[in-house]
Amino acid sequence: IGDRYGSNYHGFPGRLDQVRLSKGVLEFRPVRIERASDRSVFKRMEEKVSLRYRVTNLQRAVLKKSTLSMKINTQKQELIQVPELGPGESREIEFSLDTRMRPDSYQASVTFATAGKNALHVQENFPLTIVPRKLPNEFPVLMWGGGLKELDRLKEIGFTHALGPRANYGKVWQAGEPTDPNTEERQRDTRQQLDQALAMGLTFASQSAPGTYLRNDKKYQRVDREGKVLKGREDICGLFPEIQKFCYNAGASMAQAYGDLPAFGGALLHTEVRGHSRPCFHKHDIEAFKKASGLDIPKEVITQRGISYKKLNNFPKDRVIPDNDPVYTYYRWFWKRGDGWNKLNTELNRGLKTSQRSDFWTWYDPAVRVATTYGSGGDVDVISQWTYSYPDPIRIALATDELFTMASGAAQKQDVMKMTQIIWYRSQTAPIAKPGKKSPEWQAAWEREQPDAPFITIPPMQLREAFWTKIARPIKGIMYHGWASLVPTDSDGAYRYTHPETQYELTRLISEVVKPLGPTLKTVPGVKGDIAFYESFASQMYAGRGTYGWNGGWIGDAYHVLMWAGLQPDVFYDETIVDKGLKGYKVLVMMDCDVVTQSVLNKVKEFQAQGGIIIGDVNLAPALKPDIMLETYKRTGLGAKDKAALMTRAIKLRKTLQDGLYQSYLSSSNPEVLPYRRKYENTDYFFLINDHREPGRYVGQHGRVMENGLPSETLIEVQRKTGFGYDLVKHRPVRFRQEKDQLV
Repeated sequence: IGDRYGSNYHGFPGRLDQVRLSKGVLEFRPVRIERASDRSVFKRMEEKVSLRYRVTNLQRAVLKKSTLSMKINTQKQELIQVPELGPGESREIEFSLDTRMRPDSYQASVTFATAGKNALHVQENFPLTIVPRKLPNEFPVLMWGGGLKELDRLKEIGFTHALGPRANYGKVWQAGEPTDPNTEERQRDTRQQLDQALAMGLTFASQSAPGTYLRNDKKYQRVDREGKVLKGREDICGLFPEIQKFCYNAGASMAQAYGDLPAFGGALLHTEVRGHSRPCFHKHDIEAFKKASGLDIPKEVITQRGISYKKLNNFPKDRVIPDNDPVYTYYRWFWKRGDGWNKLNTELNRGLKTSQRSDFWTWYDPAVRVATTYGSGGDVDVISQWTYSYPDPIRIALATDELFTMASGAAQKQDVMKMTQIIWYRSQTAPIAKPGKKSPEWQAAWEREQPDAPFITIPPMQLREAFWTKIARPIKGIMYHGWASLVPTDSDGAYRYTHPETQYELTRLISEVVKPLGPTLKTVPGVKGDIAFYESFASQMYAGRGTYGWNGGWIGDAYHVLMWAGLQPDVFYDETIVDKGLKGYKVLVMMDCDVVTQSVLNKVKEFQAQGGIIIGDVNLAPALKPDIMLETYKRTGLGAKDKAALMTRAIKLRKTLQDGLYQSYLSSSNPEVLPYRRKYENTDYFFLINDHREPGRYVGQHGRVMENGLPSETLIEVQRKTGFGYDLVKHRPVRFRQEKDQLV
């Protein structure tokens, strides 16, 4: 004890009465060697990587002329001189790591040695792992959930990304500057978990929402014209400079804590906030609008959704407003900058990017739960939107196409990803039957087992069809939300696991489609269409129109009609028509366009005068006369009935267009097999999505959703003279025959 075996009481506090060693040998170590780095897993070719080890002198004597060396397997040993070590003193020694080694598990042998008569030689082995670099154009499959403790199951299903690290925003707020975003213990644990995730090939993103943290602070909440805090759901005013600074600090704190870890690869910024934004009347809000427009906030501005033109005196009878209309001008400013969330995301993004990682990306979701004007998410790299697949899985298409339009107007390049909800609202798909109304035999097994389940699992066939609908489009990744509904967990929360086959269908799709075709899917671009689907911002602000990302209402169903008619529309906003025009387009669809601006009217009339076809409905502004009228429809809530009614309109519309007005480049003879086209150079990529469904015994007995997929046959026609076909999923040729100037 002390500096030798036994005890002479020197250096020993107290008296040792008895020592017994029964079996084995007690080894005395004059020094202790520990790993000081919190990483043991590294990416091949990773730059500026080092390993740190801590050496502690456990003797009473001073250690001089000592060295610490490190050797990995058969590599050349690296030797470093250790400064003089006093009794009990520790030093950290850093070695560079050559990450050019092939991916494998290794042992780093670290040896402490001294010279002279009583030379010391102590060696410890530390495991380390080199993992392969990810292949180019990896197609992300991200889980909103699971977390750092579910690495095995995330990997087994096929996810490449998931949500993980979070910050203690109270700690960052109090610091007033970038700081450690968590306690030392939690931060250490998170770093170790991210190290393990890297070894398994998984990447994690933080769910960063510092602005949401302040929602309950009345000092920063939105106020009405009298300066009183707005009632209802709490929401901050994003134009406070101190909140903007806080968002930057929160992002920089996460970058400081985890930015050096390759498995920390992204961040979701301020999810689900803009839907609650309301006009605010702090002095700085009023001044900001005045500076941007030269106007005072119009007295008509009350809610974020505008005001009905029917409530206004002297509103133009043709329902055409000037481009500088004060109400229109205010709401354009509000949805672009005025609510402040875009600026908060930009500052949060700027803080996160202080890690200087080129592979780190940020996203905002739900990005189109807003009025349809450019700008949502600030300077994030990716925008996305979640969608519930019921009642018709193809409803995921409208939000996806809206995202492309939203991204096209961003200040910098933005990519698009798309998320499908694993959870379903029970109340909207399989509502609880009143006692005595239905017998237990009528219910599905899950209804009897979990009668109180508020959120259930999406069934496999709906998941499959939603997958193909979104992945047909040139998105850069797919996402899913609802871990406790996808796999069995110990959770007794609102999300319930009610369909055991869904996770296996997702695994199959990832394995058979995403993994082999991911690089192709990620790089093959879309095509500029020749059908424009216009969503009028003026009508949203003056007539209460718009889906706000939910794909509902008549305008959402009209998009279904176009797809069942075999058409491939591009979504247009006010800016799209005014700034880019309609050159190259043959058809303009104007649903729920009660009010338009003068500039939009001019562009549309010019388009029509040059032979363009306008498809309108009864809500179209009187200043415009459509070439084709599409009969509106209001859903009844009965899935089969509603689909049949909408498909009747689709078949009629298709027949009208094909009667000498319009010819699709790619068409399907079966309206329930939806075509979609992308193109790279002279190669066409065709996607055919089967929407033929029937009610099943999972939720179909309730009549609201048809969840079972059925097989379909179709004949496709392609307006090109020559070509060869190949099925990329089944790996076999597809036979075409030439008929006149097309392939069939």
